[in-house]
Amino acid sequence: MTATLTLDHFADALASPGLAPEHSWRPLLVRLAGGEHPRFSALCRRHGITILDTIDRQLDELASLRPSSGERPEVPGDLAAYGCWAYLPWTAQVAHLLPPDEYLRVVTDRNRNKITRAEQLLLRTKRVGVLGLSVGAEAAVTIAQEHLCGHLVLADYDRLELSNLNRLGAGHADIGQFKTRIAARRIAAIDPYLQVTLLEEAIDQDNVEDFLHGLDLLVEECDGAAAKYDTRTAARRLGLNVVYAADERGFLSVEPYATHPELPPFHGLVGPGLATSADRFTALVAWLGGLSALSARSQESVGLIGTDLSGYPQLAGEARYAAGQIAHVARRLLLGERLPPFHGHLDLSEAIT
Repeated sequence: MTATLTLDHFADALASPGLAPEHSWRPLLVRLAGGEHPRFSALCRRHGITILDTIDRQLDELASLRPSSGERPEVPGDLAAYGCWAYLPWTAQVAHLLPPDEYLRVVTDRNRNKITRAEQLLLRTKRVGVLGLSVGAEAAVTIAQEHLCGHLVLADYDRLELSNLNRLGAGHADIGQFKTRIAARRIAAIDPYLQVTLLEEAIDQDNVEDFLHGLDLLVEECDGAAAKYDTRTAARRLGLNVVYAADERGFLSVEPYATHPELPPFHGLVGPGLATSADRFTALVAWLGGLSALSARSQESVGLIGTDLSGYPQLAGEARYAAGQIAHVARRLLLGERLPPFHGHLDLSEAIT
């Protein structure tokens, strides 16, 4: 969990921020001592920070999880000193929240019993890496919203462009921001207690094992064929499970190297020569099952890329469907279910005709 600050340390952080608010992504957690709220309020006014205090509503909801009594937990002393204040610099807002354990209990209560409380606590010990923050951003946010881990490591060096807004959960004010930071901000708004680490650099043979070290699962969604191959070969050596979904006919790949160490990268369908070639598009099409496996409209589009089309067509609904597939598989793997390797299309166009 992100470390909490005292009021004095919070004042220092506001006076000398490590990053300007418009480039920041990490929430600051503040714990107040009894009687410090007036000084806290004055500090926020001085820095133009809006205070959001909905702790009464949160306590009422916490009480509703105890239907046998229906009573709010007793908060001794100063209510402002109860729980935590989460400051999001990019919104200039600070919110009063339940303490971490109570927050997790309430925010995951409607998961039950698709995810039990015991499973939710187990998942909180897991660490998940996401490489590539286009489809990967939707997957990362979905994993965070289901609370499938306690630590997310997001890796991408790309920045948001206007054309990305056809499928990414972002807005025009985010143009030029690192995709990692946009995803981290969305996650912080859901759960500021969730630990997030960003790697804003290319992942290659030199740093891939550092990136994968300590992960319980890798979600691979990057563009480069060589990076896809390098991460899989390293994951196989480390016995790390990999899941990938493409926004193309519901394509899903599950590579459970923890239980199937003999499984070759890409299920043996893309060799190292093609994976490391300059033609990453050829490698990707081969990985998806060949040109004939693409949807009819995608097949029509392929020949227009570079002339009439600037890139491969992608849609927001397909990206979110891919994120749902990833979350489903991630949940089962992280809870210890032994899944077989899978490579194929879960195509809604075929299911609904």
